[in-house]
Amino acid sequence: MEMILALPEEKLAPYLTHDGLIRGCEQELTALVEEEHCFLPRSAAETDLNYRQIIAYVTFCREDEVFCTRRLNRGGETRLHGLLSLGMGGHINDSDEEGDGGTFRRGLERELREEAFFTPVGEPVPLGVIKDDSVEVGRYHLGFAFTLEVTDAAVRETEKLEGFWVKRSRLPTLRGQMETWSQIVMDAL
Repeated sequence: MEMILALPEEKLAPYLTHDGLIRGCEQELTALVEEEHCFLPRSAAETDLNYRQIIAYVTFCREDEVFCTRRLNRGGETRLHGLLSLGMGGHINDSDEEGDGGTFRRGLERELREEAFFTPVGEPVPLGVIKDDSVEVGRYHLGFAFTLEVTDAAVRETEKLEGFWVKRSRLPTLRGQMETWSQIVMDAL
């Protein structure tokens, strides 16, 4: 049974003042994640509005391009099948609890290694925290968004995702095909 990192909604409520990209409180929320998290069975967390599942969401950038993926029908989150995503990453698991650097950071790094081949230039840069209650899947998740400059990237989980580079100037033409979190990130880029 997959155990995923979550936070009680009541602990997050003071920070979650609006839908969209919430900026200026990333450090406080990251500290809250480290101090107050719990691990819940994923199957239970997917339908419990008392908790938010914490998701690492990293956008790979290369000069004037952004790495884009399409979620195939074999991916885990059926509510997102067929949609384009500008973020790589996912759930933080209980296996990320052990080691140095913080549970969230270890989970972020593990998720990226599982999903993509990439050559980073520097470290992930915080973009903000994504809250999106406009869609069902968004009411159960909270995305910690980052950008990461890379020299190249490719999808590792080709049975779940297809990946390709897109010029930033072309992103608005793809908006209607994107999951809402990607629309929020696109607007911030």
